[in-house]
Amino acid sequence: MEIIRAGYNDTDIFSKSDLVFGACCFYSKDRAFKYLFKINGREATLYANTKQYVSEAIEEFLFYSGFVTLIKDENGSLLLEKPQIQPYLLEILQIQPSQFYINEKKLECCKKWVTSHEDILIPIVIKDDKCISLDGHTRLRAALDLGYKSVYVYPDEYDYYIFRFVDEAIGRNINDVSHMEVISEDEYKIKWDKFCDGFFML
Repeated sequence: MEIIRAGYNDTDIFSKSDLVFGACCFYSKDRAFKYLFKINGREATLYANTKQYVSEAIEEFLFYSGFVTLIKDENGSLLLEKPQIQPYLLEILQIQPSQFYINEKKLECCKKWVTSHEDILIPIVIKDDKCISLDGHTRLRAALDLGYKSVYVYPDEYDYYIFRFVDEAIGRNINDVSHMEVISEDEYKIKWDKFCDGFFML
């Protein structure tokens, strides 16, 4: 069963207050099952309306929140435990984006829950002395807009196509998150999805 990350319009499955937290809400392709991960530091608690496809939901969740090292269900039973990572602080403007656009609606939602450095953990890879963000570009921009100079980062697994995305970003003069264009949700779906569809068709 395919597990899908919820978007801000999936209010038939999740409440608006849950959807504000971004990469924590997931559902099965048939929309019958839902999975909500509530994060506390590097731990998360899973609230689900089923026991089916839990491992698939966890795998999808960790793609976006790889810093989480312990997951339990709502009854306290252990679902997953992995070695702890050690994040470190890095200046935001030293981080090279691997994307081009920021979803304005997602950015405004993100700003509502970012209250400290500990709220932002960015997966990165280092190549040729360049620190590249693998995900979390909206969180990076939110932090910058809110006045933070640095964020916590951690090395994570990656696919090699990410470096082609980075080359494209640099070619568009996007060298840090301040250079990323903030666009409407509709524009984002068109511009970013169109680029990704064309990229993976090559």
